[in-house]
Amino acid sequence: MRKLNKLLAGVSVAVLAAFQAQATCVPADCNAMGYTKSASDCEGADMIKCPFDTSKVWCIEPKPIDPEPGMILYSDGTLSWDVISGKTPVGIVAYIEGSTRLAIALEETELSWATGREDVSCLSNIYVDAETAQTDFNGASNTQCLVNYNGKYDHPAATYCNSYKPVSNGVGSDGWYLPAAGELYAISFNYEEIKRRISRLSSTELSTYSYFTSTEEIPNVSWSAPGVWTVVLQEQRLDKDYSGNPTVTPRNVRCVLAF
Repeated sequence: MRKLNKLLAGVSVAVLAAFQAQATCVPADCNAMGYTKSASDCEGADMIKCPFDTSKVWCIEPKPIDPEPGMILYSDGTLSWDVISGKTPVGIVAYIEGSTRLAIALEETELSWATGREDVSCLSNIYVDAETAQTDFNGASNTQCLVNYNGKYDHPAATYCNSYKPVSNGVGSDGWYLPAAGELYAISFNYEEIKRRISRLSSTELSTYSYFTSTEEIPNVSWSAPGVWTVVLQEQRLDKDYSGNPTVTPRNVRCVLAF
């Protein structure tokens, strides 16, 4: 009996040693166990980390978030109602209509629309009619027209937005422009949501005064000296401004981004 017990004990030790050797020599495969994602893939979702490699996680990926006016747009393309630590906000979702999605910059400045008065031939002049001005959603092409226009004067507001770059990489690193009258007017109806989120980010507050658009305005066909359509965001008001020398007088400028 003593010999049998020793034999069984020896077998047990051998089996245990073999099992331990196998467990030691064959690393656990996190991917095979379903831990196929990283923490960044699962941001905003409940996740479980692989016990053998915590960089591998499992989760049910969150559904894409539909953008809504007032949401924060981050440089990695994330949208959120909340401030996310470690991410860089670049703008606030300002207007959504079908495939048109616009974000407005967190900062603004005051600049002249032009350094002198001339009719910019590559822009469509909108005469007096505010309803027509509301249909101009061509801010991106208007801005390129103004930046590249080979006329007598420069166009500081458009140039500023064309080169605006709140981040060096990712969403917001390029593509900003001076909004057209229709774009900025449409954005004005989301003023309160935009203002609330900008305040939360401690960014430059929205002005209560008028903002330049990239839409040119001429009061009548016999007068070639142009004015500019402006928008008072707080009042949802689109104005034609051609008294005095409006293109040279500095006004508020806040750029937008199609994302």
